[in-house]
Amino acid sequence: MTAVATSIAVFNIDEQKTTTAMEQKMVVMNGENAEKEDEEDETTHLLNWSGTHEVNLSSKLFHEPETMQELEEIVNDCYKNKIPIRPLGSALSPNAVGFSQKGMISMANLDRVIKVDLENQTVTCEAGARVSQVIEELRKYNLTLPNLASIAEQQMGGFIQVGAHGTGANISPVDEYVESLTLITPSSEKKITLTKNDPYDNKRNPRLFDLAKVGLGSLGIVSEVTMKCIPAHNLVEHTYVLTRQEAKDQIQTLLKKHKHIRYMWIPHQDAVVVVTNDPENDPQNYPAGIENAENMRKHVSVYDKKKQFEPLTNLLRELQKKHNKTVVEDDEIDGMGFGELRDALLSFDPLSVEHAALCNEAEAKFWKRSEGYQIQPSDKLLQFDCGGQQWVFEVCFPTGSVTKDNGNDMLFMENLLAGIENGTTQIPAHSPIEQRWSLASSSCMSPATVNASDCNSDEKKQNGLHCWVGIIMYLPSEDEIQRREITHAFKTTYCDLVRSKEVGGNVGATSHWAKLEMPQTNKHLVEVQRLLKKKHPVDDFNKARKRLDPHNLLSNDLINTVFGDHTADQ
Repeated sequence: MTAVATSIAVFNIDEQKTTTAMEQKMVVMNGENAEKEDEEDETTHLLNWSGTHEVNLSSKLFHEPETMQELEEIVNDCYKNKIPIRPLGSALSPNAVGFSQKGMISMANLDRVIKVDLENQTVTCEAGARVSQVIEELRKYNLTLPNLASIAEQQMGGFIQVGAHGTGANISPVDEYVESLTLITPSSEKKITLTKNDPYDNKRNPRLFDLAKVGLGSLGIVSEVTMKCIPAHNLVEHTYVLTRQEAKDQIQTLLKKHKHIRYMWIPHQDAVVVVTNDPENDPQNYPAGIENAENMRKHVSVYDKKKQFEPLTNLLRELQKKHNKTVVEDDEIDGMGFGELRDALLSFDPLSVEHAALCNEAEAKFWKRSEGYQIQPSDKLLQFDCGGQQWVFEVCFPTGSVTKDNGNDMLFMENLLAGIENGTTQIPAHSPIEQRWSLASSSCMSPATVNASDCNSDEKKQNGLHCWVGIIMYLPSEDEIQRREITHAFKTTYCDLVRSKEVGGNVGATSHWAKLEMPQTNKHLVEVQRLLKKKHPVDDFNKARKRLDPHNLLSNDLINTVFGDHTADQ
């Protein structure tokens, strides 16, 4: 029998560790480890962190350069031989936007922090450096990044290329803070550097820098990036629960008052978890009677951890007894984390509206018992637990200006929740529905871009407020039938509701690039393409693709489907 070798890449966010394919190389023959005998048959298997997408490809087509020279040589060789070479980051995107069965290149080994410029407050690093790694290096200089997404294990290249974002009405998505980036292109131009103040070849394409910041890996492989930094600082985080009406009534005030704010709406419950973060040196955000940070540090939740978790642990014990089913041994329940408990609870019947509501009720009680304050460095608080394996769909839409929210954010939530809870087909929506806000971006392909005709307009960028809303369904068990059923329910009923005219269509919502799944029907595809052309300079983007990737080696099926294959007529 011919030996078949397999390389397996594992991406584990729960352990806050991303393991590269090289570190996880395994050779398998007849189900057991064996020496590689036939390199021709070696394959690489990749699974994204949420467990929703996987890909198998010949290991000859999976490149892991260890030096910049090797990277350039690989890209040039692929250009000459017309071999696809999709850039791959940490495989954190829920839609696996970096995957391609035809060929990929991992930047994981190119992870140096090259320079920290104290005078100009910038950091330059190789694109494979993880966000957490860059933050730790900046900590030595009392600096940090101005904005962070929920997960810090992203590689810096992917961090900017998909338009990652945090939250705050006066804070743009992360791509806005790019000062320069270097692209290695499978074209005659090979290597180009684009800067904020001196965009490459301005006469030929004055938008190239603004196009490339969120280039989706399709305008070149980002090899190096320089980001703006800010002084390191502590944040005061306040977590509390409002009713839905209170959340709607207070949003205008809260957006203006707080540097960072996010809402977590709990479906089927009249509860909205509010999390705000503000500079430690701003006493106006301290609770009544607290005048300094030292006293503030003592003002934590009135419940200890065991009491906070009781609504979840008690419900799990009740469900195990009711169903005569042991998901977790009783003596292990009290040591479980929040995400583990939620998965265990949902696993009994994740597609039952009644059961989802029961689990969400316990979660609302957990958050009510978790109300309180804490002070930590900004990077420790702006990242948070995203839960276990899951399907996620997130959209972005304009909602007025920083000075006046026009109400689109609350209108969207009203219509979404009405569709979930009162529609003809009620949806077993898992918690939370996360809502965040950002300033607009000058990146032409950012979901938070200003109008396509003037995507670099400073005036519009400064005034444009955008809202981001993400829905979720967890995959709480390894039961393949259950996972398929959840996947179908999420991709059809739930996502269709978000995209509907009454919800997303009402406010001009478009998808986050890391959450856009392959359109399942021609009608869906036509609508996606219509929205993209309305919001982004798609023609300019495709011209840049054709120029910097003439053989279309960098894109994958998703990119080619929504933007078209620019080599189709060649």
